[in-house]
Amino acid sequence: MLLEMNVKLRRGYFDLTTRLSISDTSVGLFGKSGAGKSTVLGLIAGTIQPQSGHIVLDGKILFDSRKGIMMPREQRPVGAVLQIDCTDSVETVRDNLTAAYHRTLKHRRIFKLDYLVGLLELGSILDHTIELLSAGERQRVALARSLLKSPQLLLLDETFAAIGNGYRIQLLPILKRLQNELGLPVLYASQSLGEILGLTDRLIVLEQGKVLHKGSLLEVTKQQGMLRYLGIRQIDNILPVTISSHNYLSGCSLANSFGLPLTLPLRPHLAIGSQAQVSIRANDIALSRSYIDGISIQNQIKGRICALILSGESLIVQIDCGSTLLAEITPGACREMALQEGEDIYCLIKTHAIAYLTEFDAQPYQRVVSHGDGYYYLGTAESIIGALLSE
Repeated sequence: MLLEMNVKLRRGYFDLTTRLSISDTSVGLFGKSGAGKSTVLGLIAGTIQPQSGHIVLDGKILFDSRKGIMMPREQRPVGAVLQIDCTDSVETVRDNLTAAYHRTLKHRRIFKLDYLVGLLELGSILDHTIELLSAGERQRVALARSLLKSPQLLLLDETFAAIGNGYRIQLLPILKRLQNELGLPVLYASQSLGEILGLTDRLIVLEQGKVLHKGSLLEVTKQQGMLRYLGIRQIDNILPVTISSHNYLSGCSLANSFGLPLTLPLRPHLAIGSQAQVSIRANDIALSRSYIDGISIQNQIKGRICALILSGESLIVQIDCGSTLLAEITPGACREMALQEGEDIYCLIKTHAIAYLTEFDAQPYQRVVSHGDGYYYLGTAESIIGALLSE
């Protein structure tokens, strides 16, 4: 896939001058709110017309102001799930998707309609009109419609945030298979670096309608000021997991993520085979050159070092474990271990360093505190402080 784009667009105080040449399988379009991410996707999809310039996908001219070409959205070999796709329609979901399916030539069809209906759990709303759907339901319908089109390029605008974490877990493996097996590139726009890294580590960073930097995560972070802009010090690793069993005696739940076994905090209410998402802070991951026997840390995940990124007093290690993990260590630890890009490494993660995303708003504030004299205090943060001050 080769996308070439050189356009200008002025809307009030917003001035977009974007020049892109993308040939990677998938790219993340990263930027803060108002950076122009949705506008760029709309220009490629055909929902927005630039004032001048050109857009070419694999040799097909989508827009050219000099030649007077403006290909309609319906005719573009592009599937797009945009925020504006939450528009009202009196058409039923069934009719909308069936029409999209039949518009695609038989020899180009990637998905069967029934498969996507099941994957995105659309069966219960097939006879509902689109105008009665929730915003999340409309986004799922738009995604199904885009995939039925068998596009050469898939555009996603904050789609995971719109459809919810549960569907993100299901869709990530599908999107990766589309990239790897069918060569379908994805241009994913988000202001969450964690969401983008779930798909790709290739980034285009936008600021006020202009491209700041482009390249791999390592290449981008080498630019001055980009670590702070990306918010990489605050990033959590997000992993989709499938619950495989519960071990009540050991006090843990066992799960798999991209084929890797994980030991999680015990959550017996999660059904076997159900899916969830967990978060791991970068500074909660220790690194080892080999598997360690006789240690209390139960998660030792083997991966390959993709990048070493200096970040002030810390060093970020990007590791490919089937999914991307970021570990935060000191530069001294990196030197002592003589870490190099391309080498194998083990990520050591304590079970209770793993948090379920659904529990973020209900995390208990209880702590066990050693006061140095053999006494421990258990309670809320306020009661602990009160107990210490009263001595």
